[in-house]
Amino acid sequence: MTAKKDFTEEEWNKLLKAPTAVGLYIMMADPNFIIGTMKEALAVSNEIIKREKAKNCELLSELLADFHDKDIVQKARIEFEKKDLKVMQEQAKNAIKEAVAVLEAKATPEESAEIRQWLYQIAQKTAEAAKEGGFLGFGGVKVSPKEQEALEELKGLLMLNQ
Repeated sequence: MTAKKDFTEEEWNKLLKAPTAVGLYIMMADPNFIIGTMKEALAVSNEIIKREKAKNCELLSELLADFHDKDIVQKARIEFEKKDLKVMQEQAKNAIKEAVAVLEAKATPEESAEIRQWLYQIAQKTAEAAKEGGFLGFGGVKVSPKEQEALEELKGLLMLNQ
């Protein structure tokens, strides 16, 4: 079983960035108006906060516990180099890759799989949080084609389609 103590501070920060990174990756795939963006951001937070503990994964439980500490969360924020959508999406993608590399290097296969699945679940809830393509909440689709494409790409990044 792997625990927080098995990771360097830098590695742990990479793991802490991953939930935000997957949410941002989906949000940037098909940017929404302010209300839709707020719904999607809230979905990311809810998926992190509402999951108090992991049943069989102490590592995920420790990650979740750290999200209740404001100082730790502040240090794990993704700092974007430029306010350019493509650059920001690429940085989110890189943060996801780095987290997966840390998991694969240090966590057990079972822990890694559970955390990678949890990250995908965050992305899926983010994509479903606000309708896309409608007007003032009417019409549109729950998950846009661009978001669906980003979800499929995330499966690959998170090594879930092997």
